[in-house]
Amino acid sequence: MADFADDLFSIRKQFYTGQHSKVVEHDYEQFSEETQLKALEFQIRSKVELSQDAKALIAQGVNSFPAHEDVFEALTAWSDLITGGTGNSSYFEGCEEAQFELQAVLTARYLVKYRKDVDSAIAHLVRFTGRASENVLELEPYLLLVQLYLFKENLTEASKVYKKFETFPSSARDDIVYDILESWVNSVRGQSDNINDAHYFYDELLTRGFDHDTQGKFRILTVLFVFSLQLKHHPEAQEVLDQISAMDYNGVGKADLIANQITYEYLTNGGDEVLALLKELVATDPEHPLLADLKEKNDRFDAIVEKYQIA
Repeated sequence: MADFADDLFSIRKQFYTGQHSKVVEHDYEQFSEETQLKALEFQIRSKVELSQDAKALIAQGVNSFPAHEDVFEALTAWSDLITGGTGNSSYFEGCEEAQFELQAVLTARYLVKYRKDVDSAIAHLVRFTGRASENVLELEPYLLLVQLYLFKENLTEASKVYKKFETFPSSARDDIVYDILESWVNSVRGQSDNINDAHYFYDELLTRGFDHDTQGKFRILTVLFVFSLQLKHHPEAQEVLDQISAMDYNGVGKADLIANQITYEYLTNGGDEVLALLKELVATDPEHPLLADLKEKNDRFDAIVEKYQIA
């Protein structure tokens, strides 16, 4: 891509594929002058994802890049909320129109994580990406927008974002963000060829150095587990699940794995272990969307029973 020199290729790929332990090992000062700021942003955000203190790195960035105070203001607000436990929401609550890519992405993530407002996050990203002439080479908002559309089961709008890439420079379609976006859309479109393509993409990622990155490996294996379920390759899904279980991982993403295990139990064991898994899910993340969905369905059923019960 025109705005990203070759020396950002590896760190971008590591960041967007969840290899945060590798991202923080870089020395941003070893990057070219034009890409140091972006490399540092990836490092700070990776520290936050790993629940590590990013204050020292942020302070270093403020001193090294005084002209980009806005970037570090956004990173500070996000770091304080996620890892510091001392932050407040005023920065993101006051961001009605994002002025730069990082601000757009973090504000959208704030709206989802803290306000549980996916629709507002989508609207926020739509406004930002709508300024295509300004943001054509800033791809992360598109990636997050597709993720949120798919979460809302809106494949039509997700596909429109995907097709918008056809109007971008060809270099944009060589970027890891495009590869991930394509794999998501293919997996949701269904049909074995599409899902196989997505499965192959993540299977290839797994072979590229996740042995010492527990969080990153967990995320990739979880995706492969889901794709195996979609393909109805249940023995392969069990093999992946066994690999995950052997990791004894309890970090970010564990709740989503449990939710997918519930699906697997229904498909393969008649739901024998579902109750135990639901209890585990409640203990891991009592606000998980699957639990909210089940509660809504139960409440709806109870209302119907009450309405039509014989007095």
